[in-house]
Amino acid sequence: MGMGVDGVWDDRADQSMVSGTYRREMSALATRVDGPGLKQLICETNRVCLIASASCPWSHAAVIALVLAGLKDAISIQWAGGPRVEGYGLLPGGPLPNRSEVQHLHQFYTATVAAYTGRATVPVLWDTKTQKILSNSSVDILTIFDDLSTAVCLRPAERLEEVEALTRRIFDGLSNAVYRAGKSQRQDEYDAAVVTVFSTMDELEQRLTGQMFLFGPTLTQADIRLFATLVRFDTVYATHFRCSRKRLVDYTLLWRFTRRIYQMSGIKETVDFDQIRFGYYVNDGSHNPHGIVAQQPCIDWESREGL
Repeated sequence: MGMGVDGVWDDRADQSMVSGTYRREMSALATRVDGPGLKQLICETNRVCLIASASCPWSHAAVIALVLAGLKDAISIQWAGGPRVEGYGLLPGGPLPNRSEVQHLHQFYTATVAAYTGRATVPVLWDTKTQKILSNSSVDILTIFDDLSTAVCLRPAERLEEVEALTRRIFDGLSNAVYRAGKSQRQDEYDAAVVTVFSTMDELEQRLTGQMFLFGPTLTQADIRLFATLVRFDTVYATHFRCSRKRLVDYTLLWRFTRRIYQMSGIKETVDFDQIRFGYYVNDGSHNPHGIVAQQPCIDWESREGL
């Protein structure tokens, strides 16, 4: 997987696998910006950029929050992807200058902290003026975008604790558990992770009985997080990550929920199944050494049935 070590990229370094099990490392970059601070920065045209990958569910949730908050004109998006040579690389055609000396995400990290040690993850909020990362925490980025939004409220104050608790439950039981299953090098760890994935999906299927979203008629941050995982489920998690007990389309309510969000204004444009498949299959050499990219499942994302 690779990571930065004392400011130098090492493709062989990897602290995520422990005794054949996958353990996601938390961000080691101590940077943060709040809503008022970002509001002041985005008054300057083209100052703030969101660096994101179309394959990454955490990036995807941030992009969706940006779209729903009506901030696309104030904060540009620089896409990262392609073969993971020195981690994420910048894709051409984005708003950031195409400078030969800055082509990899880890260089943004060392520009911020010269002796940075840790993974170079997306999403990242980048200040083009100071040449520093404002935040690399997807949780903080979603919160900031919601604070600046006049269009939606994804973190309603009256249910904030419930929304945050369910968001954590979705992360532990599903969004991260699929990675535990897919990257596992031990049968017992894989089996345990798959049980966790599908018990969580069964629980969420029940929760959606009689309601549109996880907390009723109103979209929340928890819904966005869940969507970013579910929209990838049949494409890569049920196949490449071997979460094969059921598909998303086998769940009546979860499938309806995911299609409902996919068909919301501006959301389908944030979904790139080609990049999702490439990002998982090509960049996971240990489980797919020949880099074969599976075909996209035949799924009717435009179906209005049951909506």
